[in-house]
Amino acid sequence: MKFKFAHYLKRYKWQTILGPALKFLEAVTDLVTPFLVALILDKGIPAGDTNYIIWLSVAIIVMNGAGFAFAIVCQKLSAKAAFGVGRDLRRDLYSKITTLSSKEMDMYTTMSMTNRAVNDVSQIQNAIGTTIRNVARAPFLLVGSTIMAILINLKLSLIFLIVIPLILLLFFIIMKKTNPLFTSAKQNLDNVSNVTRENLSGNRVVRAFNKQQYEIERFDNANDKYTKVNLKIGTYSSLLQPILALIVNLAIIIVVWVGGIQVNIGGLTQGQIISFINYLTQISSSLIKIARISIIYVRTGASIKRVNEIFDLESTVVSKQNAVVLQREVQPQIQFKNVSFSYNGIKNAIKDFSIDIMAGETVGVIGGTGSGKSTLVNLLPRFYDVSKGEILIDGKNIEDYDLKSLREFVSIVPQNPTLFSGTIESNLKFGNQNATQEDLTKALIISQSYGFVSEKPNGIKSNVERGGRNFSGGQRQRLTIARAIVGEPKILILDDSSSALDFQTDFELRKALKNTLKSTTKIYVSQRTNSIKSADKIIVLDNGSVVGIGKHEELLKTCEVYKEIYDSQNK
Repeated sequence: MKFKFAHYLKRYKWQTILGPALKFLEAVTDLVTPFLVALILDKGIPAGDTNYIIWLSVAIIVMNGAGFAFAIVCQKLSAKAAFGVGRDLRRDLYSKITTLSSKEMDMYTTMSMTNRAVNDVSQIQNAIGTTIRNVARAPFLLVGSTIMAILINLKLSLIFLIVIPLILLLFFIIMKKTNPLFTSAKQNLDNVSNVTRENLSGNRVVRAFNKQQYEIERFDNANDKYTKVNLKIGTYSSLLQPILALIVNLAIIIVVWVGGIQVNIGGLTQGQIISFINYLTQISSSLIKIARISIIYVRTGASIKRVNEIFDLESTVVSKQNAVVLQREVQPQIQFKNVSFSYNGIKNAIKDFSIDIMAGETVGVIGGTGSGKSTLVNLLPRFYDVSKGEILIDGKNIEDYDLKSLREFVSIVPQNPTLFSGTIESNLKFGNQNATQEDLTKALIISQSYGFVSEKPNGIKSNVERGGRNFSGGQRQRLTIARAIVGEPKILILDDSSSALDFQTDFELRKALKNTLKSTTKIYVSQRTNSIKSADKIIVLDNGSVVGIGKHEELLKTCEVYKEIYDSQNK
C-alpha cells in the first residue's frame, strides 16, 4: 500500500469538490470587479449617471462580500479534508509500523519513524489544504486575468506575455536546486532528533561522566548540518518571490508608461488602463501564489517519498495463509533443529543450534556478552525467522502456526523492562484484558511485586508514568514479569529480566515460578550462574555456538566456559 491522494480523499470528496468550486466563484468575483470599476470610470462618471454608479458600486460590494463568504466556507472545508486525511494517514502509517517485524524495525531509528509519522504527514496534510484552497483560484485568476488583459489591449498584453518564459525559467532553476535539499533536510532532522532523544534518555549517564559539553557539541554538529541545509533551501526559495516580483513590476512599469501614451492619444480610456493594471496585479499575485505552491509541492514530494518507504516495507515475519491456531492444550515441548541465524546475512549470531526442551522443563541459558543468548530466545516467538533449520513446538514448525496464537502461547520478558503510562492494572492486563482481580493478585504474588504494590495508596490502581520512571529498576522488572504471567503463557522466557533483583528476591521469584507454573516450560537467560544452577538443563553459549548442555554439577566438570563464569562469580 502506498500513499495516494485519491485513496485518502475519497471519504472527503464533497469537501474536495465544493472547496475548489467555492474558490473558483471567489476568483470570478475578483475577475469581474476590475471590469465593473472600468465601467464606472468610463461611463458612469463622464455621464454623471449617479444611479449607474450606485448600482455598479453595490454590485461590486455584493460580489466582494460573496467572495469573502466563499473563501471562509472553503477554508473550513479544506481544513476538514486536510486534517481528516492527516489523521487517516497517521493511523495507517502507525498500523503499518506495528505489522513490521524486528528485522524491518532495525532498519530505521525510532526518531526517524516518529518524524515520518508526525512531520512528514503534517507536510502532506498542509499540501492537501493548500491544493483545495488554490487549485481553482490561482490558475483561473492567472488565465482569466491574462484573457481579460488581452481583450482590453493586445499590444500591451504582449509586453507582459514576453516575461512569462523568464518566469518559467526562474521556476525551473529554483526547483532543480531545492528538490534534493528537501530530502537531505529530512534526513538531518532525523539526526537532530536522534541525538536529542539519546541525550534526554541518557541524561544521568551524561552528568555522571561530566559529558555535558561533549553532548552539546555533538548536538551542535547535527543541528548545524540541519540549519545549513535549511538555509540553502531558504536562500533559493527567498530568491524566487522577489525576483518574480521584480520581473512582474518592471513589466507593469513598462505597461503603465506605454498605456499612458495610449491614453493621451485616445487609444485607451482611463478606466481601461486602470482595469488593465488591476489584471496585471492579479496575474502577478497568481504567479507568486503558484510559486509558493510549487515549493510546498517539492517539499511534500520528499515527505511522500519518506512515507512510502515505510508503506513499501513488507514484514518478513507473517502468518501463512492456512496457518494452524496454536491451541492452549498443546504440550509446550520445544525442539531446535540445526538452527542458524544472521542479522546481516554475513555472520551467524547462532550457528547449528540443536536441543530438545521437554514440556514443563526449566532451562537456563548462559554465556558471555554477544554469545547469542537473546538472539536464541527472540527466535521462539518469531521476532525474527531463522536463517537455517527449524524450531518446533509439539512437533510442528512454529512458522506453520498462526502468529497471534503463537505469541499468546509464548511470552517473553525482555532485558529492558517496558511499562506504559497508565496504571499498574492497565499494564498487567496488557496481555489479557479479561484477567480477573484474582489473576492479577496471583501474578503480583508470584513475581514478588505484591508487597510494594499493596503499600501504595491506590494499590493496583496506582499511576504508572511514561516508561515506568516512578518505579525502581527491580520493581519495573517484577511488574513486567507479572504482566507476562497474567497472560498465562505455556512457554515463559525471562531474558535476563531479574538482573536488577537482589539474590534473595531472585531466589523467591524462581521458587514461586517453579511451584505455581509447574506445567509451563520456563527458559531463563541469565548472567548469573546462581540464578540457573537449579535448572533441569543449562545451555552454555559462546560466540553463537553451543559449548555445553547439562546440569550445573555436570557442567562444572565438563564445560570450561561455564566453569570460568561460575568461578568468576563465586570466588
